[in-house]
Amino acid sequence: MVPASSWGWTLGVLIMVLGGCGPGEPDYQVVGDGLDEPRGMWLRSDGTLCVAEAGRLAEDQGVGRGPSVNRARTGALSCLDAEGRRERIVQQLPYVLYNAYGVSVGPTDVVEMDGRLYLLTGEGSEELSRAILRVDGPDFPPGIVADFLAYATSQATPDYFDEINIVSNPYAMIPDAANSRFLVTDGATGQVLSAGLDGAIEIYSPVTGHEVLTGIAWGPDDSPYVTSFSELPHVDGSGQILRLQPDGNFNVTLDDLTTPIDLAFDQDGRLYVLEFVYAGDEGHPYRDKTGQLLRFEREAGGWGGEKVLVEGLPYPTALLIGPDGNVYISIHGAYSAPGTGAILRFKSLAERKRLPATIHYSEGPA
Repeated sequence: MVPASSWGWTLGVLIMVLGGCGPGEPDYQVVGDGLDEPRGMWLRSDGTLCVAEAGRLAEDQGVGRGPSVNRARTGALSCLDAEGRRERIVQQLPYVLYNAYGVSVGPTDVVEMDGRLYLLTGEGSEELSRAILRVDGPDFPPGIVADFLAYATSQATPDYFDEINIVSNPYAMIPDAANSRFLVTDGATGQVLSAGLDGAIEIYSPVTGHEVLTGIAWGPDDSPYVTSFSELPHVDGSGQILRLQPDGNFNVTLDDLTTPIDLAFDQDGRLYVLEFVYAGDEGHPYRDKTGQLLRFEREAGGWGGEKVLVEGLPYPTALLIGPDGNVYISIHGAYSAPGTGAILRFKSLAERKRLPATIHYSEGPA
């Protein structure tokens, strides 16, 4: 592993007005662009916004033919301070692009615990893949805290042909500081795993029947909530929100969603759900610019009062709500050209009730 050199530049904050806006300030700002498949985010107490970048193919690297696997070391962790200056804290992490599906994996989430950053990496077989990494700064190589690849290998059994298939794809995590651990969704096994700061990994919840798990967040009742993305062909309305219980069981708390990829709760306890794509009637599983941000009100027995806050998002992959109520969404987090990833910051979404028009995101010149 080659540690990242410390570098940064002033990022001009782009401001664009969205459709459906009235007079006054615009609905959102682009607070970070030029990213390579941005995924999970974390906002530090000093206003620094950190984002996991899955990566891209290396410069001049062609895509192999057939069902091949393309590898590069372009994954990174980038942080932007309150003034818009960006620094890649870690880089040269494993990135994998699978030809057969167009799916890419690499660094996928970042959180903070006790003042230190931790980075989660997804599926892969190289060093630092499928692990929680401790981040000590740009001048130090990241250290492995929890090794999901080793854990999955130890749990694997030979198939009919006496081959070992390692099934593991960590996707998102939340800190559980009271228990010195992280809770991690595994998008390949349908399990939520507990990973301690001592490296110990065990199953927190098997979440049977929900093999494709994505986002995870603490709810207002101090329970973990998870997005169940749904399996191919991603039938509209087949996604769900699950509430996990301390004994490992779970219950479906919201359904009729389409490819929910992340979730968050605001200070009033309302639930926000980010949908990756909306297939509609065209039958294409990953239609571009169909992502949505939804909000639900707490009602007796569940959630209701659905409100579409933002639509037309291009491959959004992560959602974050800051202490000031601002909403952050990473876009072009998958199936997108190198350098097209960005972080959008929306304001005043909490004030949008049923009557105001839905914000329609449209990319264009600044």
